[in-house]
Amino acid sequence: MTRLIPALALVVGGLLFGCGGVPEESDSAQGVEVQDAQGSETAGTVTASAVTSSSVYGASVTFNSNGDNFTVNDTAADSHSAVAQIYNYNTGNTSYCWNTSGAGTSVTCNRDFAEGIRIRFRACTGESGSGNLVNCAAWVTVSTAN
Repeated sequence: MTRLIPALALVVGGLLFGCGGVPEESDSAQGVEVQDAQGSETAGTVTASAVTSSSVYGASVTFNSNGDNFTVNDTAADSHSAVAQIYNYNTGNTSYCWNTSGAGTSVTCNRDFAEGIRIRFRACTGESGSGNLVNCAAWVTVSTAN
């Protein structure tokens, strides 16, 4: 009995604060598409792209799986360029999307990846002339599946 009390408190608390998983009368799941972690469609009709970001001091990168676009923002006047470093697990190739336009600017690069593959990317700052990376965020792994 004493083990049931904490569980019951969580359920009651969740219901009181709208976290119980029971939809309100005005909520509806109709017309909504849900994708699982592998990008498989599970229900409904509305589609949305997956947008994932990475950032480090001086650079931020946003990947939009709908179109395989990388937007690279230079976020600091630090004399370094902003760059997205992109690794394709399918081919084993690494590519880059450089923003050499200066602080406060953004550059978008389109990559036409095969659907359903894994890639990883990260935001970095670097020297575009030499191609040397100065500082990088941790890798972010995503799928190209929509």
